[in-house]
Amino acid sequence: MAKEAIETVKQAEDKAKLLLQEAVQASKYSKDEAIKAAEEGYKKIINEAENEAEDIKNSARREGDSAAQPIMEKGKQDANVILNLKDDELKLAVNIIIERIVNTNGNS
Repeated sequence: MAKEAIETVKQAEDKAKLLLQEAVQASKYSKDEAIKAAEEGYKKIINEAENEAEDIKNSARREGDSAAQPIMEKGKQDANVILNLKDDELKLAVNIIIERIVNTNGNS
């Protein structure tokens, strides 16, 4: 009977060791899965943030282009007016500028 009791205790100890090993293994697996899930979540969040930042940048660029377009057109029109001045008009403008400078400074 003592031998049977010892055998029963030994079997219980072996079973407990096996359960402990399985628990440790399950714990490691759970930890690994949690790390993988966290990494995937991190990558997803970073990817979404990068996409959102790109969208914001593109939107700002479009708004800037839209605001700059009329200014650019006005500048081109003004430049064309100046480029298309006749020689007589250009000479007149130069003389007016010279007169203003001379009259302002009074040195000539």
